[in-house]
Amino acid sequence: MLYIVIILMIIGLVGIIIPGIPGIGLMFLASLGYAYMTEFLDVSIKMIIFFGILTIISFIFDYVASLLGAKRFGASKYGIIGGFLGGIIGLITLNIPGLLLGQFVGTLIGELVIGKKFDSSIKSGIGTIIGYVLGVVINMTIGLLILSLFLWSIWKG
Repeated sequence: MLYIVIILMIIGLVGIIIPGIPGIGLMFLASLGYAYMTEFLDVSIKMIIFFGILTIISFIFDYVASLLGAKRFGASKYGIIGGFLGGIIGLITLNIPGLLLGQFVGTLIGELVIGKKFDSSIKSGIGTIIGYVLGVVINMTIGLLILSLFLWSIWKG
């Protein structure tokens, strides 16, 4: 069972980078399931509560980082929607590089559609990428912390 939980947690780490794959939430649920199945012997309730708090922080930061990155660089609602759609299309067509390129191009197109100038639209596209990357870095840090603490709890238990 431990191997399945670790595999789920690794999938969760991958999900931090790739939208559509569960990320931190999967890691939390996997650790909670393991703790429950082992009657909280190796992973304590306190540790699960801490993982839950980290998961909530991750969800909030993930949402706020992308919006703030885009907004900070002047993106409109159309730019943000364009970035979201472009990211999905880019991911489907070109994988991870397509995700970043798609977000940028989608934001750029969204801004141009509403009449923003080209250089202002480019700035919004860059902001979207910066917000996304910042979100990934913070969430990856949280994910690695959860995985490390989980494995430490198992090892010391």
